[in-house]
Amino acid sequence: SAAAFFIVLRETLEACLVAGIVFAYLARVGREDLNKYVWWGIGLAIGVSVAIGIALGVVFHTRGDQLFSGKTEYIFEGIVFLVAAALLTWMITWMMYTGKNFRTELEGQVAAKLDKKGGKWYLMLMVFLQILREGIETVIFLFGVGSVESSGGWRAVPLPGILGLLVGIVVAILMFKGLLRLNVEAFFLSTSMILVAFAAGLVSRAFHELQEANWFGPYKDKDGNTIESLQRNWYNATMWSTKACCSDKSNEFFGMMRALFGYQDTPTFLEWMTYFAYWAIVAVILIWLYRDQIRGAKNKTAAFIKVSIGFMWFMSFVGFIWACTNPRWNSLVITTFMWTLCSFGIVLTYDFFTRWRVFARARRNGNLVIAACWLLLLALAFAFTIAQLVCENSTTCSTPYFYYWLLIFSESWLTSPQTNSSYISVACLSIALVITIFYCGFHAYWTYEYAMNINQDGQYDYDEVVMDQAVLAEGADYGDVDKAFHLEQQQQYDEQHSLESNGSNRRNENNAFNIAAGLDLDA
Repeated sequence: SAAAFFIVLRETLEACLVAGIVFAYLARVGREDLNKYVWWGIGLAIGVSVAIGIALGVVFHTRGDQLFSGKTEYIFEGIVFLVAAALLTWMITWMMYTGKNFRTELEGQVAAKLDKKGGKWYLMLMVFLQILREGIETVIFLFGVGSVESSGGWRAVPLPGILGLLVGIVVAILMFKGLLRLNVEAFFLSTSMILVAFAAGLVSRAFHELQEANWFGPYKDKDGNTIESLQRNWYNATMWSTKACCSDKSNEFFGMMRALFGYQDTPTFLEWMTYFAYWAIVAVILIWLYRDQIRGAKNKTAAFIKVSIGFMWFMSFVGFIWACTNPRWNSLVITTFMWTLCSFGIVLTYDFFTRWRVFARARRNGNLVIAACWLLLLALAFAFTIAQLVCENSTTCSTPYFYYWLLIFSESWLTSPQTNSSYISVACLSIALVITIFYCGFHAYWTYEYAMNINQDGQYDYDEVVMDQAVLAEGADYGDVDKAFHLEQQQQYDEQHSLESNGSNRRNENNAFNIAAGLDLDA
């Protein structure tokens, strides 16, 4: 199990990072006599974690059939997957949020413990709790991996887990000894994205288990057999089937994809939407965590908005022409709204139009309104899509067909009748809905950031270096900004190249992810 390897490797490095910081601080303040208490805390935490893992393994994987069966088993597994996904998300978010101050805060905790009477025991307890947290997280994550693994089950977990543990310890020792320099920030960021994809798969798998427990309508009959797709509700129906080529049970590669990223060869609407809904939540969290860096990249924000609004204007115009030739109320509302929104967006985004004072004055507030309208468009598209899905085969309501981004396909194919192996209409509407949510959501946010960088005169506040270079020549206008931006990139490259040629390998001490790489245990 690759998921087990990555999880154990990451958790091991985090635990070693904690221990390394504590040892380095004790060496720096001349209290190396307390190292044995740190080791006791580490050993005790490892022992308790292993005991909990063995207990859970024995109870739920040797006597699980006696404890849980039928719907109870599906509900239990669904809840476990959701808890594992929540903890995994919390772990990643916590590391990103506290990472830059992690070393300072941990050293402050150690100093506070040493000042107390009996500080050595408080120190041991603190280390014990820090390492135990990593151990408990590892146990829960591996429990989720073992439950979702399609080939081998728990037998596919121990060997990769042990390998991840050994690799993590070796890498940590080499870093602490100065024999290996690893970009820890890049490592944690890349593994975080892999674990986020794994967590999204856990969420999707959790709802699949709850579907099998009939929480969302009929999915299994009284005998525990899966009901045919034609007899299920639209959100429980199979959207498509790839069993013939990409079975997640008989094909080892796609079985691994199921374990890692939640791949399903017969996905339902509920599984599909919960998978991408989790990604949307993570995207919001990441934007919030990195909001300062995003707001500092003013040029990139302007470039993205200008390219995006131009592309959307063209796409909405094509959609509007299609809607006029195939008039339906929902398609006309969406395409007209989007085309109008993009037309105003172009006028209020491109610097060319600021030469007219009326546009310059309305530029900031106008873009704020446009950002809100993108969210309104998202809500309308979501409501219209759900209404169309609900009324697909209903006798009590009806909604005209409209497939948003997928109008390039034949309508006769898009509206093909549902079968036991496919439901093309639901599948295409689901794909279109995901695209709409992500694109409109991102565009709304970056339009807001773009608006916040517009001053009272209606001029966009480009990065200071770019603006200085852009106005050096007499008569320079905003058309020179792109050229100046490339000059700035070249200047940054030259400076970086000069630093590298001088052998400079300094690291920002406030960057928590690079603590391990620069940690000097002999200081």
